[in-house]
Parts: sequence; structure tokens; C-alpha cells
Amino acid sequence: MSSSPQMISVDPKRRKPVLLRLLGFLAAAVAVVVLLFAIAVLNNNYSLHQPSRAEFNAKLDHAIEAGTQWIVENPYNYGNPPLMFMVGDMAQMSDDPRLQKYVQDYLASPRVHIPGNPASWYWAHWAYPSAPVPLIPRFQIPYLSWQDRWFAYASAPDKVDISEDDHADLFSPTKYHWGTRLHLQFVALDMYRHFNGPSPELNAVINPIAEDVAGEAYWDFRVNDAYYQRDALILAAGRPDLVRSRWIERILNAQRPDGTWDMCWYGIWCRGVLEFSTSQNDYGHSTIQAVWALYQLKYRYSDWIAKNYQ
Repeated sequence: MSSSPQMISVDPKRRKPVLLRLLGFLAAAVAVVVLLFAIAVLNNNYSLHQPSRAEFNAKLDHAIEAGTQWIVENPYNYGNPPLMFMVGDMAQMSDDPRLQKYVQDYLASPRVHIPGNPASWYWAHWAYPSAPVPLIPRFQIPYLSWQDRWFAYASAPDKVDISEDDHADLFSPTKYHWGTRLHLQFVALDMYRHFNGPSPELNAVINPIAEDVAGEAYWDFRVNDAYYQRDALILAAGRPDLVRSRWIERILNAQRPDGTWDMCWYGIWCRGVLEFSTSQNDYGHSTIQAVWALYQLKYRYSDWIAKNYQ
């Protein structure tokens, strides 16, 4: 006959120290995470060493040259019309014959002026504003993608009859956040400013969005595709006052030896807060946006350089 199992009791006085130790370990882990985050944010916004103006300009020119050379050697970027808008703007700013040829080759490519696709005339127009565009009446608008509606209207509002809802969404300062606002709305608003100039209606939305995006840039220390895009779009919105010198220095430091920039921070941490990947290698998307930001500083905002570097 077997004996019945005996219950083992735990002295509550012994259990309490174990719980306290676990809570202590948890508190220490949280403190370490908070400390690391604080260090990362400080490093994102403040420089320990301020380069001289000559040092900064030399690094800026080198980055622009290396990035430009990579762009003109990679015509696969023709497949992304908003990126070609940025390249066209760089060509217009700098009069660089390499970029001008790149744009002309794009205009002669089968990527634009596609029969039966009126949006493709606008793709050419974004890169080369003199390129004519057809009228797009309202009954054809549903056949355009969401971003093509906004971008086409932004570049030629008298030619594209978008709906009242589309217009209200584009000019809403509060409807969109993070991805959509940065990746679509802010680009469209910058295009509107580029093709039509500032206006009270535009200023009422583009300024608060630029300020909110600058706030995101302050806290988001990951140098990835969104990092370059924020600076480029804030500058294109005409708000260089919102761009910190440390952000530009980190962009310059992140350039790869071949002139490109990575999509993801350390090749792993991508645009989303919880987005991790080792296969996102669209160097064109990240590189063109980074170079566009640098071009704007060199050719439009030299006073920003003079203010931040002695």
C-alpha cells in the first residue's frame, strides 16, 4: 500500500523576497530601456562635435556627388514617378547635365505617355514641369490610384477634377498620421507647393503637418527611409527652421560607400515601429530622398548652413 503524497507548503515569508527580487529585476530592466532610449534621443538631436562650415560643405558636396552618380547609373528608378519628381527638382535646382539627361531619358522611356493611361502624362509632368498634361474629368478619377489622384491634382489642379472628399482629405491637417501622412499626403502637399506656390489654404495645412513631422523626427532616432523622407519633405515645405543640424549630420554619416542609403536602420529596423526586415533593399527610394534633402540645403537653403555652421 503506497503512502499518500504529501503537500509541500511554501512559507509566505520566503515567497515574498522572491517576488521582490523579480520586481527589482523588472524595474532595473525598465530603467535600462528608458536610459538607452534617452541616450538615443539625445544622440539624435544634439552633436558632441560641431563641424566647421568648410567641413560640413565638403561632406555635403561629397555626399551629393556620390549619390547623384549612383542615381544616374540606375534607371530602374523610372518606375517610381514621385521619386522622379524629386529627381526633376534636383535637376532644376542644380542644372546638373547628368540629371537633366536622366530626366530626358525618362521622358523618352516607355514608363510615361502610355496610351490609354492619362496618369502617365502626369508622371512625365512631375519630373519635367513643361511636359503637357491632359484634362482628367471627374468620371475618370475613380480609375486613378489614390496617390495618383492627389499627385496629379497637386501638379495641375486646373486639369484634374477630384471630388470634394478627395480635396478635403488632401488638405486636412489632422486626418492622417505617421505612414499615410508622411508617405502620401505630405508628398502631395509639397508637390502642390512646388507647382502652384504657397497659398493661405496650403499654409494652413502644410505648416502644422511639417511641425508634427518634425516632432516625430525628434523622437524617432532610427536612421532609415522615413528619416531621410522627413527632412526632405520638411525642407520642400519651406520650413528649414524645423530641421536640426544633427539630423542632416546623421544622414551624411549614414551614406554607404557606393553612394546609397539603406532603407532600414542597420539593415534591419525599417519604417514601422515594429517593422523588422533583412530583405528591404530598395536603395533608390531611400537614396533619392536623402540626396533630395541635401540638394535643397545646398541650392535653396544656404542660409540654413550659414546659421548652423561657422
